[in-house]
Amino acid sequence: MVSLVLLQPLQMASGQLPDLGDPARAGLSVAKEKKIGETAMRDIRLNETSYIDDPEIEYYFNSLGRRLAAAGGSRPEDFSFFVLRDSTVNAFAMPGGYIGVHSGLVLLAQNESELAGVLGHEIGHVQQHHIARMLDQRANATVAVLASLLVAILAGRGSNSGAVSEAALATGQAVAIQNQLTFSQSFEREADRAGLQTMQATGFDPQGMVSFFERLGKISGNESADTAFLRTHPLSRERMADMQGRIKEAPPRTVADSNDFVLVRAKLDSENGSPRDALNRLQRHTAMRREDQAARWYAISRAALRDRNLPEATRAFAQLRDMHFESPFVDMLAADIATAQGKHAEAVRLAQEGLQRFPAARYLLLEEADALLNDGKPEQAASLMRDELVDSPKDERLYLVLSRAYAAQGKPADQQRAQAEIFVLQDNLPAAVEQLRLAQRSGEGDHITQEAIDSRLRELRARVKEDKANKLE
Repeated sequence: MVSLVLLQPLQMASGQLPDLGDPARAGLSVAKEKKIGETAMRDIRLNETSYIDDPEIEYYFNSLGRRLAAAGGSRPEDFSFFVLRDSTVNAFAMPGGYIGVHSGLVLLAQNESELAGVLGHEIGHVQQHHIARMLDQRANATVAVLASLLVAILAGRGSNSGAVSEAALATGQAVAIQNQLTFSQSFEREADRAGLQTMQATGFDPQGMVSFFERLGKISGNESADTAFLRTHPLSRERMADMQGRIKEAPPRTVADSNDFVLVRAKLDSENGSPRDALNRLQRHTAMRREDQAARWYAISRAALRDRNLPEATRAFAQLRDMHFESPFVDMLAADIATAQGKHAEAVRLAQEGLQRFPAARYLLLEEADALLNDGKPEQAASLMRDELVDSPKDERLYLVLSRAYAAQGKPADQQRAQAEIFVLQDNLPAAVEQLRLAQRSGEGDHITQEAIDSRLRELRARVKEDKANKLE
């Protein structure tokens, strides 16, 4: 995990560690852990340039990560996974169950079991409340201070140090922080064991964790390979021996990679470098195995779309489609190509067919709604988003599309209401109040709509007042 360097190193022998997973004896309450993570994650989404805001990629990692978390005995909804565009090989856990992965690590993983091993290890840190224990000496610090320092260190550990890290470090509060602090060997062993158990319970090959760590150790001496993971997860011989001993007791297991794993790596690869350079590089690749061929055609088509080379994108996609390589990634790509060709009704159809095949891939609804907007049908797009918000009321992307749909219909009050909810999710309550004030003054909508605006405005004003009172305490 990325070093959460928010305190001086704790001098604790392994025998002095709290019982595994005992949050009551951790320095932070579960509620404060969650709040710190939410605050840090909000800053990353809004300000960190390396954050990959892609619902398709997010869908894959949350599907895999939450499946692992559930097998490890946790509630899957308590975890959220995201990817940073960073060539360094790293992964990290944050308070509140937020787990990030660098794209460089995903591309280095040779199979899905290796990626699952890394995620299982990070999930283990969260399950064992290691972060709360490390923050014990600063448990009385404010959420804002802890979150800002956390984001600063996260962003500064990789090759891409973004605006968030620079701003937070400039406060001067990070001057005394020791950037080399890492989890204790005891904590790392706990995360190893929890990760191995989780992998076995999920059906992945536990050898994946060992093989990935071993390969990192072998390439760490290569100056061109930035394996930040080993700087933040120092591997001792004892830890490696412990992991190897444990997997020897397990029966050998051959696990095929999912099609989604193959294509999420291809998508990340297609976005490396300029569109033209990526396309030229991918066209030079050769592939023998079926899954590698599918990845190659998918990546070429994606890179060609970035390069606005529709003939090449269409040609490569035809090769992929002929392989019958089933995945919602393929359906999404088909709809994206139709959109680029100006065939918006076809894009709507393709997104709908993809949802019928893969109903869990809810991001295809966003694709359908975008296509409906492009096809001049904002009422249908708005209806789709309203229906989906019933089950996903905290999905900012749904409100963004809803806001666009209302704007296209010439309904500024409804647009402002949708925008207000976006600001609420971003924890910018004053901006949300201002949007609702504008909607209120417009006088648009029937009596029921105005009552709803008034009620929500009163609720948010009360929350603003409460926040101000809490800051004064």
